[in-house]
Amino acid sequence: MMVGIKARQRGDTLVEVLISILVVSMILTGAYVTTNRSSIGIRDSQEHAEALKLAQGQLEQLRANSSSSQTIFTQASGAPFCMVNGNAVLVSSQSDGAKCKVDRSGSPTTDQPAYEMNITRRSCTVATGCNEFTIKASWDSVTGSGRANEQMVYRLYK
Repeated sequence: MMVGIKARQRGDTLVEVLISILVVSMILTGAYVTTNRSSIGIRDSQEHAEALKLAQGQLEQLRANSSSSQTIFTQASGAPFCMVNGNAVLVSSQSDGAKCKVDRSGSPTTDQPAYEMNITRRSCTVATGCNEFTIKASWDSVTGSGRANEQMVYRLYK
């Protein structure tokens, strides 16, 4: 006597396997997108923090230079410059302007990310002998949204 073949066999069908692969791939894709966005957001925050640190360094050099000499006050109002080793360097000069592009440690660089440091001076309307300096750091954003920047405004009284 021959044993009959059972009508139902155990195991998964091809459709069930494909559906489970689809569900797992959707979950993994969502996790990848979330992780990638988080990484970009963290890097963007780091770049902003580095830019603020560099702007503060420019401010410290500006402050130190103001007490020792008056070269920063002879810059034309609105003419961009940056501070390099305690000296004012015009951004408009091709060779000197390259010194205003710095890496995260503040050293001149041409590699990315390069922070372009820029200081402009204008007279305050509040009091005579007052100068207002706008210190701006700008760079190519890691988010791909173009240029990002941080800026500080500092008033200095002579």
